[in-house]
Amino acid sequence: MHIPFEFSVAVRYLFKKKERFISISALLAVIGITIGTSALILATSLTNGFDGAIRSKILGIETSAQITKKNGGLMMENKVIIKKVRATKGVKAAFPSLRSEAILSSSSRFGTVIFQGVKDNFIAMRLKKYIQEGSFSNNAILIGKPLLKSLKLHIGDPVKLIIPFGDISPFGLIPKTVNLKISGVFQTGFYQYDHAFIFMPLLTAQKSLGTANMISGIDIATYNPYDAPAVAKRLSRQFQQFHISTWISQNANLFYAMRLQKVIIFIVLFLILVVSSFAISASLIMLVNEKKTDIAILRSMGAKKAQIRSIFIIEGLTVASAGIITGVVAGTLLSFLMGHYQFIKLPKDIFYLNTIPVDVRPFDIALTVFAALIISFFSTLYPASKAAAEDITKQIRQ
Repeated sequence: MHIPFEFSVAVRYLFKKKERFISISALLAVIGITIGTSALILATSLTNGFDGAIRSKILGIETSAQITKKNGGLMMENKVIIKKVRATKGVKAAFPSLRSEAILSSSSRFGTVIFQGVKDNFIAMRLKKYIQEGSFSNNAILIGKPLLKSLKLHIGDPVKLIIPFGDISPFGLIPKTVNLKISGVFQTGFYQYDHAFIFMPLLTAQKSLGTANMISGIDIATYNPYDAPAVAKRLSRQFQQFHISTWISQNANLFYAMRLQKVIIFIVLFLILVVSSFAISASLIMLVNEKKTDIAILRSMGAKKAQIRSIFIIEGLTVASAGIITGVVAGTLLSFLMGHYQFIKLPKDIFYLNTIPVDVRPFDIALTVFAALIISFFSTLYPASKAAAEDITKQIRQ
């Protein structure tokens, strides 16, 4: 097999024992590129993993979209509207719900909660898989396990739901107290829900608030959660008097922060690759200074400037490729180990994960490899151009 002239010379320069100092410099460049590439792959895999885990937690309990009044407040539980919503393309189910804030009080402690009145179909489709003990029953509540522990309660214990905006009296608003009991415990793994939410039958919530046949909105589940924006547009055309929001728009700030975090991490670690590329330039510059005579001889034998330039570009890219390949293998392996073994412990009361979530994506690896190659290529241009511009007459005379 014919080996290109430029490649054979570049490899000979790279591995020739005489230039030991230059070889060590090339090795340091390989190590630098390896560290930068592996760090970038590991960091993007971790951010992807946490992004996926958070989205999974949100979609595990929150519905894909929600219909509410444009000016806020409560709306009538209109069965005709709910039926039309369920018939809309892409909608899997619709659940009328009533949500409000209150204070949950035990015999010794109390805490601020958000209570949500829902029907049995919501529990069956969205919450049943998270119920660890007990069941969903009338005049009772489902409570998050962390909230249960913080209030020192147990299943079957009586509790008081104190609603701040209660009855009107000559002395103003008097908080309304509703006696309930705990019928079940759930744990979704989503911090906000487990520490602050309680669920009860819709009729119980309406009775507690004194708002018969009133709801705060209609929760909508779609077949594909990522089709929620398209479904919301269809619903907006049908129900222009209502406000339609999706799980994506409701958590827009969170998703933006996660995207920004990933971009910042990529930029910071990208700079490590840039710094590592300086070692490639330095080793090539030293090699060019050592090989001035050889360059002159090659030029006198008919080698063109473009060929001389190619020799040093190939040598630089060979060093970079060794570092990139090693970095990809190391980064992917580290990501796998981080995802399957508990090297770093997470706060269980927040994440409910045994291991750090990791998601290695081929696109991110390809982007990392492309970025490393481009940086390495540009780092070879100056030394290669310097070699091609050498005065061969001066070197031959010497």
